[in-house]
Amino acid sequence: MTNLNYKDIALKARCKSHEFAEAQLHSLAATFVGEDRQTDEYFYVDIGKLKWRHGNIENLITHYERRVEDGAERTIVYRYDVDPTQEMIQELFSEYKQIGVVKKVRKIYSLSPLKIHLDHLPNDTRFIEIEAIDRTNQFTTEELRTLCLSMKEELQISDSDLIATGYFTN
Repeated sequence: MTNLNYKDIALKARCKSHEFAEAQLHSLAATFVGEDRQTDEYFYVDIGKLKWRHGNIENLITHYERRVEDGAERTIVYRYDVDPTQEMIQELFSEYKQIGVVKKVRKIYSLSPLKIHLDHLPNDTRFIEIEAIDRTNQFTTEELRTLCLSMKEELQISDSDLIATGYFTN
């Protein structure tokens, strides 16, 4: 397994008010990318998570692990295939055991290099995710962490609302 040229510092939290978060994002001139109806299908791997995400905006296969470090999670990405072919998807089902599914409606905002997701799950729980992403080696991991944690403060996310590793744990 080799790491890709991809750095990502992220955090996820329960969100008390998507309306407040959206107003804050609007005041910061974040771009609304759109609303994605996503299904994340997870497969068993020895390390991290292997996921096929399919939605009306984002479609990808990714294998990654997240490690909690200094108030956020550093993502180590082993695979990141955007718009996978039907053959790649079939390969997942033939080579790996499916272990779970998460469905959500995700509002996606961008404030480069930050992506902010407002997620609404079928059980009516709401979450927010902040990702500081670098695919071009423009930022250090510490700079990404600072950007992620600064946005956490802007959106008034408390430490008690943080959740580790996402909505699906295996």
